[in-house]
Amino acid sequence: MKMRNFTKILCVVLALVVALSAASCSLTKQYSYKTDDVELPIGIYIYYLQSAYNEAQSYAQKSDKYDSEAGTYDGEKSFLKMEITDDDDVTAVAEEWIKTKADEYMKEACAVYYEYNKLGATYDEATAEYYTNYYGQYWDQISETYEGYGISLDSFIQAGITIPLMRSAVFEKEYAVDGPMAVSDEEVLTYFNDNYTSYHYFSANLYTSETQTVTDADGNESEENVDTSLSDDEIARYETKFNAYAENVSAGIATFTQALNVYNKSFDDEATATENVEVIDADTDDEILQAILTMKEGEAVAKITGEGDARKIYFIYKEAIADQAEYPKDSEHRDSIVSKMKTDDFNELLKTIGSTITISISSACSSYKPSMFESK
Repeated sequence: MKMRNFTKILCVVLALVVALSAASCSLTKQYSYKTDDVELPIGIYIYYLQSAYNEAQSYAQKSDKYDSEAGTYDGEKSFLKMEITDDDDVTAVAEEWIKTKADEYMKEACAVYYEYNKLGATYDEATAEYYTNYYGQYWDQISETYEGYGISLDSFIQAGITIPLMRSAVFEKEYAVDGPMAVSDEEVLTYFNDNYTSYHYFSANLYTSETQTVTDADGNESEENVDTSLSDDEIARYETKFNAYAENVSAGIATFTQALNVYNKSFDDEATATENVEVIDADTDDEILQAILTMKEGEAVAKITGEGDARKIYFIYKEAIADQAEYPKDSEHRDSIVSKMKTDDFNELLKTIGSTITISISSACSSYKPSMFESK
């Protein structure tokens, strides 16, 4: 797996480093889940239990009854006793949801090992070594906490680095052009054309900003950044120019780059373009992305955003996706597109494998409860 794809994994690892607090459990080398392919130590189960605990807490925090500072709901009860609803609309008592989720993570890990061996997949050893060394440097600082829960350095590395790298390697092997579930270039191109959007924009402030000394009701002075709207005539000039750019670009009389250059010259500015090719979430709350979703390919528009004295004007151009024909041919872009296409399918594949292979679960797992992560 390429290093750029490791960000989410690292975020999970870092979140655990921050979230864990001291407790008392002893380390053990006993297995938690095992198959013919792997024997996972109990520390990995605890790692996943903690990860599920954090997820459940984030769902609990959406309730008006939850007190994030005290970690309780309804005034006194542990959030573990409240019902939560996850992103898949599954509702359950938090404590049971956590245990179920940890079990899912463990079975998925077993499935990863099974498929990794079956496909003869490999991951980048240099990437694994880099992150192993990176987190190894901090082990002295966090070891007391982790070992207090029963998570060794080996379990931490295996759960947080090795298994995610293996998972990525299995995905790539599964959907490679010569893989068992090969994705053809034609499929990639079709998905790209049907789902991706190419857009460009630049913007200008319809206000000036300066630091001023302000005095509060008690006579205390402080420095604040104060925005002042441009005059109506100045704003009208921007609107007129930006609408003209949009009309010319939409008509094919000018290009986006030409419009940008004309703007910079006319307004003595050094605006730069933002350009992107992506799948835009239909539920996005970003004003610019919302506008782009409603535009036609080849269309350009001027749009004012913001309120009061801090408004901005944008010149937006939605490029025909066919003009980005070379984009999906780049290997990194292709990998990203395939990931968009097949991640849900892959998750279901691992779930199916995890439910069909023979897995032995140690009774030791039942001795670890979500309540062990609560602050005392």
